[in-house]
Amino acid sequence: MTGSPRFSIARLAILAMGAGALVLGVSVPVIYGVSRVSAPAALVVALLAVALAIAVMGIVANRVVERAVDADGAEAGTTAAGDDTSRPAPPVPGDE
Repeated sequence: MTGSPRFSIARLAILAMGAGALVLGVSVPVIYGVSRVSAPAALVVALLAVALAIAVMGIVANRVVERAVDADGAEAGTTAAGDDTSRPAPPVPGDE
């Protein structure tokens, strides 16, 4: 095995958790500012920030995995879009 690995669980975890932490870090001043006006509104903003952090972590994780799959497919000489020509095409009804 030569070169650096294309996919790493540690890299995936660091990127996903870092994206979530960044979202939460940006939302803390917003939550603090809203809490000076209304505590229930700050709670709603905090819950939205947590939901947004989860969504961002999922998006980042999907992009990292898709990039690794594309790189693996290109390395093997196939495309990740499903152009597998090793299987025969399914029969078409009425075409016998």
